[in-house]
Amino acid sequence: MAVTWLHVSDFHLNDKGPYNQEVILRSLVESVRRFREVENRAPDLLFATGDIASKGNAKEYERATAFFDDLLDAAGLNRDRLFIVPGNHDVDRISGKHQLRTLADSDEADDYFDPAKSLPLSHLVYKFQAFSEWYNDYFKTIRSFPTNTTCSPVEMVTINGNRIALLPLNSALFCIDNHDHEKLFIGRRCLDAARKQLDAADLKVALIHHPLDWLSSVERSNIKAALGESVDLLLQGHYHETETESIVSANGGYLKLAAGAAYQTRKWPNSAMYATFDGSGVTIFPIRYEDKPDEKWTLDTCLYPSPSYTKRLDIQRDTGSCSLRFVPSSSPHPDKSQQVFAERYQAMLRQELGYIRMLGMPGIESVKVNLNDDTFVPLRLSGRHKQAEQSSGIVLPAEREQTLLPDAIMKRAFHDGRKLRMLLIIGDPGAGKTTLLKYYALSALEDRQRLGFTEPVQVFYLPLRDLVRNDEGRYHTLPANLAHWSAKHHQTLDAALFDDCLNNGVSLVLLDGLDEISDTTERIEVCRWIDAAWSGFSKAFFVVTSRFTGYNKEEGVELGADYERADVQDFTPEQQHRFLLNWFTAAFLKEPREEGYEAAEWEKKQRAEAEERTRAIADHLNDDNHKGLRQLAAIPMMLQIMAILWKDRDYMPESRVKLYEASLDYLLEFRDKRRNIKPLLSAAKARQVLAPVSLWMQEELKKDEASKSGMHEAMQEWLDTLDHPPTAETFCDYLVKRAGIFIETGGSEYLFRHKSFREYLAGCQLSADRPYERLNRLVAHFGEDWWEEPLRFFIGSVDANVFDAFMAKLLDSPLSDSLTKKQQLLLLTVIHEARGKKIDALCKRLLDPATTGGRQRVILDCLKVVDKPAGLDTLYRFRTEKLAGTRDIASRTEEVIFALGGEPLSFEAEKSERGMPASLRNGHELNAEYILIPGGRYLYSRINKAVDVGDLYMAKYPVTNRLYRRFLAALPENDAVGEALVRTAGREAWGKRFDDYFRKGNRALATLFRSKNDEDRKFGGDEQPVVGITWYAARAYCLWLSLLEGEESRYRLPTEIEWEWAAGGRRDGTIAKVRDYPWPEEKGDPDPKLANYDNHVGAMTPVGSYPEGSTPEGFYDMAGNVWEWMDNGDHVNKSVASLRGGSWFDADVNLRCSARSVDFPGVWNVSFGFRVVRPSPI
Repeated sequence: MAVTWLHVSDFHLNDKGPYNQEVILRSLVESVRRFREVENRAPDLLFATGDIASKGNAKEYERATAFFDDLLDAAGLNRDRLFIVPGNHDVDRISGKHQLRTLADSDEADDYFDPAKSLPLSHLVYKFQAFSEWYNDYFKTIRSFPTNTTCSPVEMVTINGNRIALLPLNSALFCIDNHDHEKLFIGRRCLDAARKQLDAADLKVALIHHPLDWLSSVERSNIKAALGESVDLLLQGHYHETETESIVSANGGYLKLAAGAAYQTRKWPNSAMYATFDGSGVTIFPIRYEDKPDEKWTLDTCLYPSPSYTKRLDIQRDTGSCSLRFVPSSSPHPDKSQQVFAERYQAMLRQELGYIRMLGMPGIESVKVNLNDDTFVPLRLSGRHKQAEQSSGIVLPAEREQTLLPDAIMKRAFHDGRKLRMLLIIGDPGAGKTTLLKYYALSALEDRQRLGFTEPVQVFYLPLRDLVRNDEGRYHTLPANLAHWSAKHHQTLDAALFDDCLNNGVSLVLLDGLDEISDTTERIEVCRWIDAAWSGFSKAFFVVTSRFTGYNKEEGVELGADYERADVQDFTPEQQHRFLLNWFTAAFLKEPREEGYEAAEWEKKQRAEAEERTRAIADHLNDDNHKGLRQLAAIPMMLQIMAILWKDRDYMPESRVKLYEASLDYLLEFRDKRRNIKPLLSAAKARQVLAPVSLWMQEELKKDEASKSGMHEAMQEWLDTLDHPPTAETFCDYLVKRAGIFIETGGSEYLFRHKSFREYLAGCQLSADRPYERLNRLVAHFGEDWWEEPLRFFIGSVDANVFDAFMAKLLDSPLSDSLTKKQQLLLLTVIHEARGKKIDALCKRLLDPATTGGRQRVILDCLKVVDKPAGLDTLYRFRTEKLAGTRDIASRTEEVIFALGGEPLSFEAEKSERGMPASLRNGHELNAEYILIPGGRYLYSRINKAVDVGDLYMAKYPVTNRLYRRFLAALPENDAVGEALVRTAGREAWGKRFDDYFRKGNRALATLFRSKNDEDRKFGGDEQPVVGITWYAARAYCLWLSLLEGEESRYRLPTEIEWEWAAGGRRDGTIAKVRDYPWPEEKGDPDPKLANYDNHVGAMTPVGSYPEGSTPEGFYDMAGNVWEWMDNGDHVNKSVASLRGGSWFDADVNLRCSARSVDFPGVWNVSFGFRVVRPSPI
């Protein structure tokens, strides 16, 4: 007779838990009852593998009592059939704060876990006090929580004649923070004692919360070997992913069964598993929560293949090991069939992915990917999994940015010891994401070692836009979708073959274009589908690509699997030169040889022409007046368009919209005209067809490809409006074979060669066809990923009147009162790119007394970006009539007035209680505001002792690119700064290394101190904080400011003591620690409305973008956006300088007022900036 159990984990119960937690867990209880009573799936046992609570306090376990009682009742069980182990969230971190962090070596571990001591372990007594009290009360008379070992006594239960031994393991003993990885212990001596009780059982099961990789290397291999010899199953939690894996070694083996999280919000998969032991194996029946159409837990069809969506795992004891094997419903395919299948599929991939298509070159649109050339853009690793805390208490910032080539990216992601199997590639439109996947595919097939693989790799490719659903409306499994995609390419291959390959041997699964799924809800669903595929196929490595706009954690679009993230970096000038030379060389060599030239002579001439064209376009881009074009040229797609136009027309448009317009004119008409070939349609007439068809795809199809029949029907309607038109079939054939704008996929669909061409044409149609009538729809879709590019092209095409009408519609909508950060940044982008700008609507709404504070702030930001002095009269009136909703908005008004060239308000500054001005304005910094922080006394976090702070004026914002560029521009004419720096170097006032740094710059100060990201389009905005500058450069800025007022030390960087006091100091006179975060405590922990962190935005935001996260005194960006250089160094390592505040790149742990980092003063980083202080008295 069989034994069935329900395995659940990671509940995170909270005494003030969110409503959706109550809904999801209540649904779990009701579904367990339904499974038992309706579907006859009755569990005999219930296992809960940790994270019962959220923070390990007593009130949370009161909820646990009610929940588990309800769950047991639904399962038809009593408390003796429930087995629980604790997780890291069951640790009271406050009580465990001063306990030993970890154990250093085997001797220390053996001594700590010595059973002869028979004394309670301090970690168990203090850190698990609330958990153990609840556990002992809940299971009184059944079992108790041990205080002197991590291994509870083995319990033997007999069910249906099967003797089952259960061993609970406590892996959370040394948990204390977010950096527990490889610091945990179970204790070999504890496990050795428990293993002796496992004999004479039909099934031996161990329960644990953490994966064994979280154990310290001191004992990890020993624990794995011991469990391999002792147990059949290891049930675990923690990763919030349902996963099954075979662990086989010389010592034996076991099946690892990981349950997902029973609750981790609606944004993430909530999952669990039923399992049935039949004497020789275990059958997994995975379940997950579905909130639509009914809120219930049901069979998880994303994890295992159809038709059953379950999986049986064999336990093979006769060989002393355990193996995981998929047993398909049909007979296994013979080896020969597998080989034929692999050869057919890989050949198809080589044909499909082995070529890159180059725009603008008829006859050579397909160019074989050359694995030996540096053909691809480099990538920037996010380093999101690299944060750590040193023994000194320094919280390291996100790992310093590294530019690595594709090979190194994959090696680092998959083969650096972390055992990651997911790589997420994020890039802008036209950045080369799909080309990168092609490179990875061919490298894995032809030269796997370059990617770090030591054994043969099976490669699978799938555009995510091609995912298909089953009859129940859910996405088919990965094997089924791979089979469907293959069929589109005329290869009929059984899904079972794909399943067998994915389960046997190493696989590389390339999933392209998450952003190409238009609906956000569907994109969230696809993320869950990817997570399930990642979990279900444990030998497969996954690479997923997306635009940044398509991967938005705020909207719930995020992968749950542990992954490495890499951002596609812009082309450097050197890469631009190489790309252009390669492109021009290929283009000129393809031209027919002129009469009178020998082949070698002709090739030499054409190569020389390619070099000359490359030099000419580079000179054009490097012109001081073409900064905007230089930034566009950093995007591979845009650079290719520039090359097309420059080759035949020596022409370079000045805007993004004009670039697309000119490139389409060239592809549709002018290229053929230069060769005396009559185009099928003029460019103007072709646009009359392509633009409405593109909008049809945008609005109705909501996807980037269309069936041939559908495209022909939609296109014919517009072709019929022309005189003597070709048929739709003929025009589509021309677009594929001659113009190169369409691609024919699988013989049944059309796809724009690049998505941005369709988005541009859709924007053109919006602007050409009754634009005023389109505004309501555009406002309704404002901020949606699918509509962002068409909206930008639309605004870049319309006149100032339509722009003004759009702004009026947007400001009148409820949306404008609470724009998300993503929507705010999009609004500033479309204003910047607008062809014409009127401010009538902005001015009218600003002066309306009914305009809310939120809208007032949006309008002020818009007026600043529009940058028209015509708005000053409105701003003066707004100020005079005191319409500002808050003091902060009034202050913002003064900033905008000054930025537009107006006169700041002339008034005597408000006095503080000490009789000092509450704030100052610095005319040398465009009237930047400095706010007074009265001195005081507090407990400084580094030493936990009281320190005194004097009165201080601190800048409201970090220094921006606009201000920093003024400093650089002033340096050539300011001899005083250079002389002061010479003196500084001579007396080693900035450390011994400054003299070398200064001399290496040849005293060309503007070049020496220039930001490394000055022209980076993502980081070089005028109102963004300056980054990419050294500590020396920050000090030099302060020196320049001081000299403008006649002395060398009037302005400086803050010390850590001053910064911490300004960021979170309590002003009530008590001597206490500062607040956890800069904002008022009632706002709680960090979230994306309070700060820019954890790559939510993907770059720095303009200063002042987070009013909700400002300090009570009015300082902005004290948490997130940029790390800020401090005046002082580290008290331990005198050669480094300190930083505070965290950045756009960092996890929330680095946003604490007490968080700090250090780095060498000559180092620059894309997340390092600074803020200035002016000590009092003035």
